[in-house]
Amino acid sequence: MIGVKEVEDPKKRVPLIGMIGGMATVGKHLFEKPVTVQYPEQRREMPERFRFRIFLKLDDCVGCTLCEQVCPNGSIKMQPVDRENPRNKRKIYPDVNFGTCTVCRNCQEICPTDAIYLTNVFETSRTRNSFTYSPEELALEEDKVKK
Repeated sequence: MIGVKEVEDPKKRVPLIGMIGGMATVGKHLFEKPVTVQYPEQRREMPERFRFRIFLKLDDCVGCTLCEQVCPNGSIKMQPVDRENPRNKRKIYPDVNFGTCTVCRNCQEICPTDAIYLTNVFETSRTRNSFTYSPEELALEEDKVKK
């Protein structure tokens, strides 16, 4: 047979105990140093191995589409670019949608020529509606990319 658990009558509980516990927690943290940073005036130091922004060396890209194939959520698409490159006969280069990129680094690991790589740049704010970087924009420094 299933045992029945008796429920305590809420009128019999003393609310003062819960209030004292909450006040003790507030008092414990009241004089601690805050953990927030006033960004962008103050900036935290980034870890040495932190990587976010994807860059592309257009001269080294061979258009093999491995980066597009290994991308787990389809953030990388190959786009045709009319550019003379003897190594890239198909004239296709990756563009990246940073809105859906999970920064898994698979594209960097699979690239046979090290043409696509990640750096520690993370401030990629834009005023336009698209977070997609064209192959030409991936080759530029972030401050030169048209926002």
